[in-house]
Amino acid sequence: MTVFSPLWPGGRYLQWLVYAVGHVIPSGDVDQLGLIHFARLALIEQFPDHGQPPDDLRHPLQLFESNYNGSFGQYIDTFVDEVRGKMRAFWGTSYGFPWSVRPGPFKAYITANLFPINYYYARNPNTTVKTISAAVRVAHANEQLRRDASRLTPANFAERFRALVTDLQADL
Repeated sequence: MTVFSPLWPGGRYLQWLVYAVGHVIPSGDVDQLGLIHFARLALIEQFPDHGQPPDDLRHPLQLFESNYNGSFGQYIDTFVDEVRGKMRAFWGTSYGFPWSVRPGPFKAYITANLFPINYYYARNPNTTVKTISAAVRVAHANEQLRRDASRLTPANFAERFRALVTDLQADL
């Protein structure tokens, strides 16, 4: 999903303040949503001219890009349910933002500002964020056990292995 939102006058300064104070949606919040592969926020005040006459942007644009699992509706519903207040800080300086942040009006707002993507490549299209996170946890725990194995007695190794399998049960 790629969304361009024009900021109202003075909106850029509030966005700079939001960026300076800290991330609007900390990565921990995004990680806990469990369906987002990638999210990026940028403030665009001018486009590179590349030898052409420069584009005149009447208002700076806020760019939000995200890759996610599931449908558009599921994604927006999850955002509205989980990070509603932070979305006000995120999009509140944009023209047309629905301050009530209910799913219907917010979906309409996002749809109106959505930039269509013609092509998207997914290396592992059937793999979810949760599956990848689980695999990373298993790989790290396995690597730690492998490093420690030479210093463990067979009984200690068996105990650590059982503990590892128990701790990672949901990830296996």
